[in-house]
Order: sequence, then structure tokens, then C-alpha cells
Amino acid sequence: MDTTTQTTDLVAREPAATHYPTPGAKCADLIVHLAGLACALLGGGILLGLAFGLGNLKQVAAVSIYTVGLILMLSLSTAYNFAKARWRPLLRRFDHAGIFVMIAASYTPFTTQNLHGWWAIGMTTAVWTVAGVGVLAKLFLPGLDKRFWVGLYLALGWLVLVAIKPMIDGLSWVALLLLAIGGLVYSTGTIFYLMRRLKFRRAIWHGHVIGGAGLHYAAVLVGVVLAGAR
Repeated sequence: MDTTTQTTDLVAREPAATHYPTPGAKCADLIVHLAGLACALLGGGILLGLAFGLGNLKQVAAVSIYTVGLILMLSLSTAYNFAKARWRPLLRRFDHAGIFVMIAASYTPFTTQNLHGWWAIGMTTAVWTVAGVGVLAKLFLPGLDKRFWVGLYLALGWLVLVAIKPMIDGLSWVALLLLAIGGLVYSTGTIFYLMRRLKFRRAIWHGHVIGGAGLHYAAVLVGVVLAGAR
């Protein structure tokens, strides 16, 4: 084997070592991902079954978008984190793009079912427009300044403030509490992710992501699907 090939192989192996410091850390994160995917598939099926049972086609469409977004995000995260090193830079783009899709998909049941008239149209359009910009930028312009990404994520995350009054009026206190706690769980997870020396930081971070997603799932179930049965 020549020197060039050896160097290439070394570079390909290095990201895997730094991505997961030990086999145990990798195994733990894999378990978290697979458990999250299994729950998303099962939970998504339950949501869709309930929505179909109620016979509300708008609700079925909204819940379908949410379910696809959730499963897509977890699938892309699994593909990126457990791919061979040479594929990881490309899959990282799709992983990050999937986050934008998931955020917009999480908004959709609430903006389409709990808001009405121009509020519903305007908020849904705005959310998916910002998310679309994020997806395209992640896929084709991944080298943009970090401040751009921070600004875009913040814009998408806080866009709800534009319609906070009608959103609060249209949701039960239980759904609002679930959304708030879910956001807190997500935020807490970032603290662990930033602890570079923490061996299981990726598994802990992704566990918080799945926990937050589970709480938001419960908010969709209570605030949208079951609320529609009343």
C-alpha cells in the first residue's frame, strides 16, 4: 500500500474515533437512535390511525406531515452518525437539513388546526419558507457563517411569537405545558452536547432530542388529534 493510500485511510478513520471516543459510546447512541425510530414509527401510526378514525382529512394531512418529519429527522440522524467516515460530511448536510424539516413539520399540526383564516395560512407559509431556505442552504451552501445558521434557527424557533395570542387561545393548557417542557428538555440536552470530554455526550444529547420530541408528540396528540374529537 502506498503512502497516499495510507494517508487517505488514516484521514477516513480519524473522524470515527473522534465522533465516538469508545465503542460503548457508539453502541449507546445506536440504541438511543433505534429506540427513537421505533417509538416514532409506532407513535406515528397511532396518530394517523386516530386522525383517520375521526374522518378529518385536514387533520390527517397535518399529522402525516408531522409524522414524516419526525421519522425523516431520526432516520437522517441515524444515517449520519453511523455511516462510514467518508460519507459523513455529505450525510451531515442532510442530517442538519432534516432538523429544519422537523421544526416546520412540528409547527404544522398547530398552525393548520389550531389557527384559523389568515393566521393559519400566514404562519404555515412563513414556517415552511424559512425551513425551505434552511434546507437549501444546508444542502448547497454548508460553509455559510455560523451566525447565519444561528439566526435562521432562532427565526424559525421563535416565529411562534408572531401568533402567540391566537396560538394560546387555540390550545389547552396541557398541550401548552407539554410544548414548554419539551422545549426545556431540548435546551438542556445542548448543555451535555457541548461537554466535549463527556464520553456519552452524543447518546445523552440524542436522548434529550427524543425526549423533547416525545413531549411534542404528546402535545400534538392532546392539543390537535384528541382535541379534534370533542
